[in-house]
Amino acid sequence: MSFIVKSSSINKAIPDNSDTGLVDAIKVFKGGTVASIEVGVNVEHPYSGDLEIQLTSPGGKTVVLHSRTGSSKKNIKKVFSKKVTEEFLGEKVKGDWKLAVKDFAPRDQGTLQSWSLRIQNTVKKEDSEIFIPDGEGKKLVSKQVCAVSGKIKNISASIDIKHGYIGDLEVTLVGPGVSVKLHDREGGNKKNLKKTYKSKALADFIGTKAKGTWSLEVADHAPRDSGKIKSWNLDLTV
Repeated sequence: MSFIVKSSSINKAIPDNSDTGLVDAIKVFKGGTVASIEVGVNVEHPYSGDLEIQLTSPGGKTVVLHSRTGSSKKNIKKVFSKKVTEEFLGEKVKGDWKLAVKDFAPRDQGTLQSWSLRIQNTVKKEDSEIFIPDGEGKKLVSKQVCAVSGKIKNISASIDIKHGYIGDLEVTLVGPGVSVKLHDREGGNKKNLKKTYKSKALADFIGTKAKGTWSLEVADHAPRDSGKIKSWNLDLTV
């Protein structure tokens, strides 16, 4: 099993008195099925009793997370899990997870600031985005999607890779239009690669577009020592 953590800092207004509401999607590239799921939601609204919040899985299953409760209480900042989300157990992980926030009353207006997914998935080793294959010509590709438009003004990338001999590894960050090699078989017999790269190391990304698919590619050029991606993260300013 492994954990997938994704988030969307959408910061968009929720349509007032609307059956359709505001819909946002988080794309998950990893395969497998849901073993557990937590959904974090941050909504600013003066009257939470106006709101309904739904999550729909890539397979089309929809679960109501919040159903016009809370009356005149302000805002919804909450993590939904366990009994609320257990209907998603066994659902496929890969694809678009869609959050819908609906405001069924006029006057009071609100904003979906952000939301997140934390999914524990059951996945076959060969189908995962975690385990790094050994040998020349092979590589692991892990993907994320940036939905925010604009040109990059500032960027940092953090990686956490577990490996017994980091001198075997080549690590490349690939953006929508540019790629930068982060690690090129340095470090000899040192274990594990946990590092944050700032704008100076990632200067080729400055001025390029942020929106699109971002990939971390990891190649292991020697046999025996195996490894895996524990996590990686991008922080972009546009």
